[in-house]
Amino acid sequence: MAIKIMLFNAQGLLLSQGDEALMAEYDPQQHLIWVDITSQHSQAFFKQYPYFGIDHLDFEDAQRERHPPQFEEYETHSYLLTHELMDREEYLLLERSQLLLHVNDHFLVTQHIKPSVSVSKVTQRISEHGQLDNADMSQVCFDLMRQIVVDYLAVMLALEERLSDIEDEIFEVSSDDLLAELIGYGSKLQKAKRSFSYLEEILQQLLSDDSHQHIKMDYQQLSYLYNQFERLSSRASLYQGLVDSLINGFISVSAHKTNRVMMTLTLVTAVFLPLTLVAGIYGMNFDNMPELKWRFGYFAVLILMAVIAVSGLWIAKIKRWY
Repeated sequence: MAIKIMLFNAQGLLLSQGDEALMAEYDPQQHLIWVDITSQHSQAFFKQYPYFGIDHLDFEDAQRERHPPQFEEYETHSYLLTHELMDREEYLLLERSQLLLHVNDHFLVTQHIKPSVSVSKVTQRISEHGQLDNADMSQVCFDLMRQIVVDYLAVMLALEERLSDIEDEIFEVSSDDLLAELIGYGSKLQKAKRSFSYLEEILQQLLSDDSHQHIKMDYQQLSYLYNQFERLSSRASLYQGLVDSLINGFISVSAHKTNRVMMTLTLVTAVFLPLTLVAGIYGMNFDNMPELKWRFGYFAVLILMAVIAVSGLWIAKIKRWY
């Protein structure tokens, strides 16, 4: 279990950062603290420090596959489950991981199984700046959510460029890999859209009800996040429609190419079938076949076969079969 801690004074000034050993310096009355846990099992930590009031079962439940974003208000803190992009080299894969936040005025506990992109970027900014913008851990919660939005928007813009490239590639390279890529994008966009919709509902709930005790983002911050997730949801719907159109276009182009190949094969068959018939007749070797003893029979049959082949091609040309 990897634990990283950032310790602040009551005014939001960064005092120190390190591992679990910093918990010995933490005074809930004098300090603000951010505890980041990278592990699937955090039961031991929360048993050792019960004043956080966090049930480790929340995290285990949140790691269920396809668990949607969720918001809950507890006596000691607010619980927010969200989805963020994973740190992958293949940025366009839209692979997500779950990030769990427990927040109140004095502490923020983030939990995730895999390395968190947003947590890494926000901790780096705080380390460089040396203090919080506001002496409230809800500000850090907002910074994390904003970073998630920024990462998603960057991927969406990159995805738009990739889909534009695929639109041109369809007419040049209709490979199965291209179709598999499009189907993958469609599936990932559908999942991302569901996640954005859940987060929209959560933020709408926070905007319409200001009685939440522990998560204290102001109206401007909540409005910003709501508008951004609404924008992401719209983009996901737009790109999903574009992906569906590209898949249909890919299938149409592939079907057209297949039809052209079948037309060519049919034309070749239509031209050479009469020639095969002629060759079959004169290959039967019956005794009573006068043409076999005719001096010019061989050349006459060759000329006949040439006339048949040219006539077939000429008819196909007139009917625009090729």
